[in-house]
Amino acid sequence: MTPLEIKIELLKAGISIRHLARQEGVSHTAMSYTIHGVNKGLRLRKAVARAIGKSVEEIWPPGSKKPSRAIVEG
Repeated sequence: MTPLEIKIELLKAGISIRHLARQEGVSHTAMSYTIHGVNKGLRLRKAVARAIGKSVEEIWPPGSKKPSRAIVEG
C-alpha cells in the first residue's frame, strides 16, 4: 500500500496519525515515518495494521521498496 492509501484507511477507521502515535507512546513523526516506510520497526507497523484491519504483509509486502517520490521537471 502507498502511504496515501494507508492514511485513507486510517481516516475510514476514524483514527488520526496523531491519535495512533499517542496510543503507541511515540511521536507523530515516528508514526509518519512508519507509514512512509522510513521506519521499519515491527511494533509500529503492527499498530498501523491493527488500526486498519490488515496484516503487516498486506501493507508492506516482503521485498517491497519504499515508494519513490516523483520528480517533476518544469
